[in-house]
Amino acid sequence: MFSDSSRRRFLVVYLVILFALGQWPFLAWANRIYPLVLGFPFLYAYLTAIYALILVGLLMLLKWRT
Repeated sequence: MFSDSSRRRFLVVYLVILFALGQWPFLAWANRIYPLVLGFPFLYAYLTAIYALILVGLLMLLKWRT
């Protein structure tokens, strides 16, 4: 459906955005929010979600390369 170059471009942008969301400016924003998610502070849920989405992106890369 999509060419390999457009898939790679999408994946690079996806991973760079997710990596940026896990770094200081956005992390400081997530650390200010206090609600609990399943009994854990919001920051832990935020980071878990970011890491899970990065894992999905890496698995997509693995699938597209094989």
